[in-house]
Amino acid sequence: VQAGLSVSKRSFNISTMSLRLLLLAAVLCTVQGRLHSVTKPSTALDVDEPVYLALEDKSSPMFTKDTMPEVSPTLKCIINLTAQYFLIYTALAVVRTINQLREAKMTGLQQMLETACTTVTYAPMLSVLFLGTRMRAIQLAQGHTEKYGLPQWWVQDAMYACSGAVFVQVLVVLLIPVVTGDAAAKTDEDGNLDMSGSAAGGVVAATLSALRYLIMLGLYGGFTAVIIGCFMMEGPEEIWHGHQPPVSPALFSTILCTATFFSVYLLVAITKTAVELRGNSEFLEKLSSVLTLAKFTVNFAPMLSILFIGARIRALQMDPKNGNPQRWAQICFYACTASLMVQTAMVVLMPLVTECKVKKGSCKGDVDFHCDNEGLATFLTAVRYVALSSMYGGFSAVVASVFLITHPKDPALTPPLSTAMLCTMNLSVQYFGVYLGLFICNTLKQKIQSSVIDKIMLICEAGQKTVMFAPMLSILFWATRMRALQLAKAEDGTIPTTAGPPLWAQDCMYLCSWSVLIQLVMAMVVTAMGDEKAEMDENGAVKPPKSANKLAISIFECIRYFSLCSMYGGSCAVMASMFLMTPESIPPYSNEVGMVPPPPSIPPATTKV
Repeated sequence: VQAGLSVSKRSFNISTMSLRLLLLAAVLCTVQGRLHSVTKPSTALDVDEPVYLALEDKSSPMFTKDTMPEVSPTLKCIINLTAQYFLIYTALAVVRTINQLREAKMTGLQQMLETACTTVTYAPMLSVLFLGTRMRAIQLAQGHTEKYGLPQWWVQDAMYACSGAVFVQVLVVLLIPVVTGDAAAKTDEDGNLDMSGSAAGGVVAATLSALRYLIMLGLYGGFTAVIIGCFMMEGPEEIWHGHQPPVSPALFSTILCTATFFSVYLLVAITKTAVELRGNSEFLEKLSSVLTLAKFTVNFAPMLSILFIGARIRALQMDPKNGNPQRWAQICFYACTASLMVQTAMVVLMPLVTECKVKKGSCKGDVDFHCDNEGLATFLTAVRYVALSSMYGGFSAVVASVFLITHPKDPALTPPLSTAMLCTMNLSVQYFGVYLGLFICNTLKQKIQSSVIDKIMLICEAGQKTVMFAPMLSILFWATRMRALQLAKAEDGTIPTTAGPPLWAQDCMYLCSWSVLIQLVMAMVVTAMGDEKAEMDENGAVKPPKSANKLAISIFECIRYFSLCSMYGGSCAVMASMFLMTPESIPPYSNEVGMVPPPPSIPPATTKV
C-alpha cells in the first residue's frame, strides 16, 4: 500500500509540475514580448549618409501588393528545403500517431517517411549558406538585389541545383517502393541512396544508380559554386566607388563551417563508393569509422553558422553599409570555427598517422582519444579541451554580443531586437546550453565521482533530442524576416525599425521556440524526479513515466501533442507567411494586433543624425 501511495504521490507531483511548466512558459512568452516592447526606440536607417530618422507615421511603403518584388530565388530555395524538412517530419509524426491509435498499422508508409527523414540531413547547412549569400548580396546592392542582379545568375542556379538535388532524393526514396516493389527505399545514415539488396535489376537498377551520382554532383557541385560566388560577388561601382567591403567574418566563418561539413560527408560518400567498386579493405574500414565519428563533430556547424549570421544581421540593422559585430565577437566567430575544424582534422588524421583510437564522447561534437603513448595522449587531451572550450566559450560570447551591441553613433538609437533574433537566441541557448551542461559534467566526472554529477548528466542527456529542430527553425525565422524587410522599404528609401513579418507570423515564431522549450524542460524535470533519464519518442517528445497513473499519463499526452502541433503548425504558418505577406500586411503599415506586443513606433523627428 505504501508503495502504491508513493507511486501515486510521485505521479501527482509530476502532473502538478507539468501544469506549472505550461503556465511558466506562457508567462515567459508574455514577459519576452513585454521586454521587447519597452526596448529603446530607434531610427530607421537609410543606405546613404547622412542618416535621417524615419517618419513612421507619415511614410508610405515603396511597394504595393501589385508592384512588390517576387520572392527571391535564394528564399525560394530556403523555403524549398525548409518545407521538405518540416513536411516530412510532420507527416511522420501524424502517421506515427495514427499507428498508435489504430490496430491496422501503416507500417510501410511509416518506414518510407522514416527513410525520407535521413535525406534532409543537408537542409540546415545548405539553408544557412544560402542565407549568408543573400545577406552578402543585400549589403553590396544596398537592398536593390534585383536591380544589380545579385547574387550572380549562376550562383542562383547552383542554389536551385542543391535544393533540387535534395528534393529529387526525397522523391526517389518515396517512389522506389512503387517502382521496385521493395517495402521501402534504403538509405545510409547520411541520407544517400543505398541500392544494395534491392529487388530491382537491369535498367531500373542502373538508372537509380546513375540518378544517385547525379544527385551527389548537383549537391556538392552546387554548394561549391555558391561558396565561390560569395567571394567573386562585386557590388555596383556607383555605390562603393571601388571600396567595397570584403567578405564579412560571419559569412567567412559560415563558409568554413559549410566546407568542413560537406567535406566530411563527401569523404564518407567517396569511401562507400570505393567499397562498392573495389571491395572493403583494412584502410577503407578504418577511414569509414573515423569519418563516422567526424560527423558528430561537424553536426554543430548549422547552429553555429546561424548564430554568426544572426549577429551579423543585427549589426547591419544599425549600419547597412559597413555594419559588423564587435571585434571581440568576430574573434569568437573564428574561435568557434577553428575549434570545429581542429576537432574534425584530429578525428580524421590522428588514427591514420598514429597508433591512436578515437571514440565518440559523451556529448555531440566531442570525441575521446586513446593512445598507448602517454605524452601523445596528454597532448591530444589538452588540444581537445582547448578546442571545446573555444567552441562553448565562443558561442556564449556571440550570444552576449547581440545584446551588448549598440548603434555606432548614439546608443540611444540602438533598434530593438527583432522577433527573429529573440527566438534565435532562445533556441541557441537551449541548443548549446544542453551540450555545454554535458561538457561540464563530463569534465567534472573525470576528476570527481559524485551521484549529483551523474544525475545532472542524465538530465542534460534527456534534453538532447528535443533541440534537434533548433537550427532549421532559426533559419526559417531569418529567411522570413529578410522577405519582410524587402517589402517594408518606405518611399524615402528607409526601412522602419519596427518592420518585420506579419504579426501573426511573429506569434508563430514565439509559439515554435517556446514549444521546444516546454519539451526540453519537461524532459529534464521527469529525469530529475525519477531514478532514470526520461524516455523520448521518435518525435523528440518526452514519454510519460512508467510509474505514473492514468491522470499523469493523460496530462503528459496532452502536453506532448500540444507541443508537437505548436511546433509543426507554427513552422508551416511561418513558411506560408513568406508568400502571403504584402507591404500592407506587415508592420508598421498594418493595423493588425498580435498576441505579443510589438516594439513601439518611432516618434516623429526631422533632425540629422
